[in-house]
Amino acid sequence: MTVICEECGKVYHLDPDKLERYRGQSIRVRCGECGHVTQLSRLMETTELPEETYSEPSYATADAPPEDAGDAGLSPGQPDEEEPLAVAGGPDYSGGDSSSGGWIGLRGKMFFLFLVIPVVLMAASGYFSYLQIDKLTTEITDQSTELVAEAGQEQLLQKAQDVAVQCEIYLRTHPELEREDFSYDPTFNQIAVQAVGESGYTCLIEEETANRDAIIWAHPNPNLIGIPDIDTLRKALGPYFEGFYEILENSWGRNVSTGTYMWKDADGALREKYMAIVPINIEGKNFSLLATAYMDEFTERTEGLRENAEQMTMETRNINLGILGGSILIIGFCIIVYGYRLTRKIRYLTEAADRISVGDLEAEIEVRSKDEIGSLAEAISRMQDSLRFSIERLRRRR
Repeated sequence: MTVICEECGKVYHLDPDKLERYRGQSIRVRCGECGHVTQLSRLMETTELPEETYSEPSYATADAPPEDAGDAGLSPGQPDEEEPLAVAGGPDYSGGDSSSGGWIGLRGKMFFLFLVIPVVLMAASGYFSYLQIDKLTTEITDQSTELVAEAGQEQLLQKAQDVAVQCEIYLRTHPELEREDFSYDPTFNQIAVQAVGESGYTCLIEEETANRDAIIWAHPNPNLIGIPDIDTLRKALGPYFEGFYEILENSWGRNVSTGTYMWKDADGALREKYMAIVPINIEGKNFSLLATAYMDEFTERTEGLRENAEQMTMETRNINLGILGGSILIIGFCIIVYGYRLTRKIRYLTEAADRISVGDLEAEIEVRSKDEIGSLAEAISRMQDSLRFSIERLRRRR
């Protein structure tokens, strides 16, 4: 327990083991310097004395017990001037910042308020923006692909209709031309077989109503002329034949039929194709004009646009991550430097105030800040001067 003489300001430290016997009673302590008696009124009743505070053996203690508990004449010896003054239950300011700084102190709060919360908000905002940009990119490219595909399909259907009209005109002007001679007539073959895009083509087929089959009479491959193509296609397409046959079946009865189906290339790769079948209006004939082409020929440009959009989205994400990482480093560095300087000044002022509280009125306070910390240092200095003047007035009165 620490006692300060009201007359001369000397500081004494009493042994808690000896004071334990007077718990709940009033005692008096006599100053060994000026003889002034300080009354301690029942302070021991509610104050808990931690043992670790008085572990230093260098402090002088009362030697003899009082004659009675109500009026004790304890005369503590002089304190060791070389030892640092300590306050019962107070923090240790001899080094480190375990009690007033660190992650649970001011710097920890600064990190949480000015680094963790802003970074979390920035990360959430950046992630939400990334999701929105990615969603917008996907929607734009998907819609663009769909529009381009529809335009290509309309173009293919229009091509089939134009070629069907040309074939109809030629057949009406050449009634003597038999179907077996279609592929041998160079003029008609050039009309019926035309290129569509890079790999698409048109061909002329005839519906066999009885067998629900179709025979090719004009085709880029002359080996297919005059052969029913249903069985051939069923073997070639395997499980994907039904998609093709559904489009073909919808054209029976001289109907216009369109749709997509999967086609197996010579290398075994599957690619989506679009087909349009338009009837040729010649009485007594079930001729139809078929046009087909790969779908990726229509959407090739939009696929490139999709790749560019995805690449730009990833670059934007990486830039945002870089900005976020740089912000974390800059803010963290500023908090570490400024927080260390701030907490160091606060610890210094706290230690000075603690020394003043135990009677060390000669402690020097040197804080040259022009902010609130400097104002606090000036206030503590004024308090120190006021205490010093008050003690001097008490001495003169005595």
